[in-house]
Amino acid sequence: MNQNELLMRFAPLVGRTDIPDDVKSLISATVSEADPLRNDKWIYRTVVVILGVAVIATVFGGIYLAILAKADQSVKLPDAIVAIGSAAVGALAGLLAPSPKGD
Repeated sequence: MNQNELLMRFAPLVGRTDIPDDVKSLISATVSEADPLRNDKWIYRTVVVILGVAVIATVFGGIYLAILAKADQSVKLPDAIVAIGSAAVGALAGLLAPSPKGD
């Protein structure tokens, strides 16, 4: 059940006058805690840090292999590493780009 469904179900309770204010605030707090992906900033920060580490590790791994190769064309960066780095950069761009605000 997502937050919109919870709000639709609990909205009539918050508007009633026979329910005490402390119960109304408890209902509002419960609804706001029901969707941690939107409310918990640590999840977002953790994902950004992990993706950033993946990008940095890929870049430095490529530089290390380039230094290790010393003009030897047989040593190449594996395609899987390139794919991981590219996916991490794309995911970071998607997370850090501002979301469109439609009216």
